[in-house]
Amino acid sequence: MAQIQELRVLCFGASITAGLYNFGIQHHPYATRLKSRLKASLPLHYVQVEVDGLSGDHVIKGEYLSRLKPHFDATAGKGEKLDWLIFQGGGNDLMWGEEPAAIFEAMQKLWQISLQGGTKVMALTVTDTEDQRPQTRESYRKLNDMVISHQDKNFFVADLFSKIPYAGMSQETRKIVWDDGLHFKPAGYDMIGDAVADRLLEIIGAACIS
Repeated sequence: MAQIQELRVLCFGASITAGLYNFGIQHHPYATRLKSRLKASLPLHYVQVEVDGLSGDHVIKGEYLSRLKPHFDATAGKGEKLDWLIFQGGGNDLMWGEEPAAIFEAMQKLWQISLQGGTKVMALTVTDTEDQRPQTRESYRKLNDMVISHQDKNFFVADLFSKIPYAGMSQETRKIVWDDGLHFKPAGYDMIGDAVADRLLEIIGAACIS
């Protein structure tokens, strides 16, 4: 009889992770779809997915560090370990004028907390928005390119920016997917959950083959 394995995932970030929509009155975390996809695809795993999303938080001057460390302190004290950190952030920093290179540097320090604790990291690129101004597009491109190009052991990327492009959607689709041009409606968060699940299952499948 096959032994049940545990798969522990932490979805960590800001409002996109929290699943904020309808002016913050309602939430629909992408983790909900992610968990259902993982459970359906990995029947021999006991899947746990935790959500820690703080709307409005900043990577550089916010509470990312103080929020992230306790997750690893707590699991270490119990002799447990998170298998995956799904990391989302940087969009709020960009909107407040922080330089992409400075945001990326702060991100790397956060990723290392996870990697040094033996937890794999999947970084999500900053999601697209309705703001199509050239300076905005360039800052997003710079940060996302740095994230995508980063290489480290047990570090992976899911490129949400290219998977869910605002400009590449029809008006009809945008009405279903996007809430306010920055956040998503439940259908959009489910798209994120599917994109993360696809990438995670791809990695897990490759690890099983090798």
